[in-house]
Amino acid sequence: MTTLSDPASLLAAALPVAFFLAVWAALYFAFDGLGTGLEAMARRASAKVVRGWLAKWALAHPRWQGLRSYAPIFLVLALGGIAAFAAGEAFVELAEHFRLTTSSVYRADHAVNAAFQNLRSPGYTTLLDAATIAGSPLGMALVVVVAAGVLLLRKQPASAVFVLAAAAGGALLNLGLKAIFERVRPPAANAIAAAQGYSFPSGHAMGSLIVLGSIGYVALRLPLRWKVKSAVLAALATAVVLVGLSRVYLGVHWLSDIAGGWSAGAVWLATATVAFETLQRIRQLRRGAPPSLGTDVPDEPADRPRKA
Repeated sequence: MTTLSDPASLLAAALPVAFFLAVWAALYFAFDGLGTGLEAMARRASAKVVRGWLAKWALAHPRWQGLRSYAPIFLVLALGGIAAFAAGEAFVELAEHFRLTTSSVYRADHAVNAAFQNLRSPGYTTLLDAATIAGSPLGMALVVVVAAGVLLLRKQPASAVFVLAAAAGGALLNLGLKAIFERVRPPAANAIAAAQGYSFPSGHAMGSLIVLGSIGYVALRLPLRWKVKSAVLAALATAVVLVGLSRVYLGVHWLSDIAGGWSAGAVWLATATVAFETLQRIRQLRRGAPPSLGTDVPDEPADRPRKA
């Protein structure tokens, strides 16, 4: 029976707390005021483009003058495209090397799985078994439903749809990728949990990153103090890491499955976020206010009076 006096149990409880505090401190102290600074920089950059180079170009091409209002949207698309491309490159590298017995990815998979088997103890097993249950499809579905419900109560239907669409699209993408790669899971004799289906990429890792990442992005757009936002982001990051590591610890995934799930999830999350942000800014533009990069575009309340 696991007790709090068990050193492994104490360490299992302390490590996630230490990780959360480290991430929270890094976000809060290192990036305090970053949002304000980035917003100011983005405003200046946008103004320089809209009123400077683009304005001169628009004067020479009158038929394209309306294009300058969309400059911030083009910038969002460019930044999102870069993020998605970088994550996609990481996924491709993993997919190309995890089957090669001479690759560093293959060696790392087997070394990490062996190390985790040696670290198993009642304390770690209790913690990571709970993490893997929370990160299951059912667990993440409950998180999505609760998050969407809260956003709807706050009269933010677009953000609720964003979280729902990101989760649903990510689940379908994961099923497709598993069917493409058909990677066999680690030997069942070394596992302490049961798992069905193919191994690469990890559905738990990919799903938790997409669901919790989309919620984190929505939290960033809320009018909250940075101290609160950084704490929320640190808690979500801790949960994502715990879910991913739990799958390797329980012996049902390789480390590259987790990395593949995170990278594929990052591609989809970046794509969904850019689409959401672009649509929001286009809505603002159509309401008569030019969209500026770095500012929140609140959802339009359902009971807002329409112009005649």
